[in-house]
Amino acid sequence: MMNKFCAGIAALGVLSAGMALAEFPEDKPVKFVVPYSAGGGFDTIVRTFAPAVEETLGATVVPENIKGASGTRGGQAVARSKPDGYTIGIYNIPGLTVSQTLGRDLGFSLDDVSWIANLAQSKYGIAVKGDSPVNTIEDLCNLGHAIKLSDTGKDTTSSITSVIAFNIIGCDIVNVTGYSGSNDTMIAVMRGEVDATLKPISSLAKYTATDDLKLIVTFTDDTVVEGVQNTTELGFPTLAKFGLNRVVGGPPNMPADVIETLAAGFKDAVASPAIVEWAAGTSTDLSFMDAAETKAMMDELSEFYLQYKDLLQ
Repeated sequence: MMNKFCAGIAALGVLSAGMALAEFPEDKPVKFVVPYSAGGGFDTIVRTFAPAVEETLGATVVPENIKGASGTRGGQAVARSKPDGYTIGIYNIPGLTVSQTLGRDLGFSLDDVSWIANLAQSKYGIAVKGDSPVNTIEDLCNLGHAIKLSDTGKDTTSSITSVIAFNIIGCDIVNVTGYSGSNDTMIAVMRGEVDATLKPISSLAKYTATDDLKLIVTFTDDTVVEGVQNTTELGFPTLAKFGLNRVVGGPPNMPADVIETLAAGFKDAVASPAIVEWAAGTSTDLSFMDAAETKAMMDELSEFYLQYKDLLQ
């Protein structure tokens, strides 16, 4: 009996040692969920970062688009995954933060997400069709009807920013939602389906560069594009505080060492020459935060948007 008992203990010791050696990441891919369709801003940043993270992390990173329900379906898919580090996602913040603050059912809780890193923050701009006679925000507000804006859903950060911003400016709007991704919302402007769209300047750049879209204002303190007014010089400095964070998270209860490994991989990727060059060419503000800093930012954003709760209801 004693020999069998000792043999069992020895076997458990071997098994434990084997488990301890199986450090993340092993030889299998990391799925990086994009909660929108291909071609949009979130899809672009995930596919841009994937090769850089592959190098820094030493693992294959596979982007996967799981669109629907204003970006919440992708978050739900991540939340249901094993907390082993092999499924992560990118989150539309503070759009989801505001939705949860307002009591809307996301299908998962942001409080349970294992936050890994914040990659970047994008400032907003408003664009109209390239050949539109509208050249300023004043022209847009003087169209004689409620401004039609395109968006993917009412819970996105851009949609929420539109509601707050135009309330501050003093213009009536109608958010035309249901587009599958930010790329489609911009094409909607070019087709004449809506009057304008509010999107990150970096996302608008590919169409403003070809003159298919025209930027008429930026939500910034300083001039970002020559000849384009910013909201601070127009007398609305509060609007420069609004932006879009590209935040990476994973399923609830991810081990701390796995989170640390992933965060380190993203930190090194943010500093890589390829990412730095891409960011410079797309007016993307790289703003890396580790897991603790990201969690603190999430808490601060919840408090900031509480002041607009009645308006957003």
